[in-house]
Amino acid sequence: MSVYTPVNSLQLEQFFSTYSLGKATDFEGIRDGIENTNYFVTTTRGRFVLTLFESLTADDLPPFMDLMTHLGKSEIACPCPLPDRQANPLRILNDKPAALFNCLAGAAVTSPSIAHCRQIGLHLARLHNSTQAYVFPIKNSRGLDWCQRVFAEIGPALCPADRALIGDELRVQCQNSTNLLPRGVIHADLFRDNVLFVDGRLSGLLDFYSACTDALLLDIAITANDWCCDNGAVNPDKFAALLSAYETLRPLEPMERQRWPLMLRAAALRFWLSRLQHRLHPRPGEITQQKDPLVFRVLLEQHRGQASVISPRPATWPSCFRPAADNRRRTGSGDSEYDTDCTVSS
Repeated sequence: MSVYTPVNSLQLEQFFSTYSLGKATDFEGIRDGIENTNYFVTTTRGRFVLTLFESLTADDLPPFMDLMTHLGKSEIACPCPLPDRQANPLRILNDKPAALFNCLAGAAVTSPSIAHCRQIGLHLARLHNSTQAYVFPIKNSRGLDWCQRVFAEIGPALCPADRALIGDELRVQCQNSTNLLPRGVIHADLFRDNVLFVDGRLSGLLDFYSACTDALLLDIAITANDWCCDNGAVNPDKFAALLSAYETLRPLEPMERQRWPLMLRAAALRFWLSRLQHRLHPRPGEITQQKDPLVFRVLLEQHRGQASVISPRPATWPSCFRPAADNRRRTGSGDSEYDTDCTVSS
């Protein structure tokens, strides 16, 4: 949601002339996120979100438009694509495929509470249940094969300690297939900045462009790794809240419980690698945002130090998330520093 592709007033006016949504009166770039260009647009008939797709092509996008439409009909709070006068949900703007969406109320939370984590668990289970019979043709493009390719690409720029840690984790993950786990449509990027709340109640799930068909447990792990950690440290109570709430709607299978610790590690590795790649090879843009790769390095190390299986009873899950020894040092500014650099210094 950074701004990589600038849009001017004339382009916006021409774009909105093909819709029945009023005349654009104001617009501003949205800084959050890193994949697409997004603008808030105010018109004489309301407020909307304009998305210009930076990586996905016009041929790639229909399955995602269809998925969000399906979710909207299933009463999942998410942006729904708005068709133009010819009933097309996609158009071209500034040489990029573009779409308009309803603007959901609310704001993201930066420091989620246990109550927030419960709501995330419930809504993630609702998302998974609402798509059980939905055929989504997109496979996970950032699975283990992708992790290996990215590591081969950026490995020479990393310090020896990081190369050793990533290489060992890839070896472990390659030895443990997830093919037998329950599969379905997963969001695959349900971070804090992709969820809106109004007065403490969840009001919207955003950014479904990483959605794919994969292990449902991976989606829970990706989500929990962001929502249930405080300043890089695992919070057992938040993990327990998210997982127990999720299971009120979709109980986990025994194999999922057994594979949970490894899936947490796989999710941490995937986002550590993607953030390293983005930092080492940033994309140009008018407003861009980079996220700290080190968060997921520290998280991966914590997960690697935990128990190999979890208890079959959610009430005892917190015992599996005792934080590893804190390796941070405090700086005079009040920020945390970690002892390991992400990249080789020049």
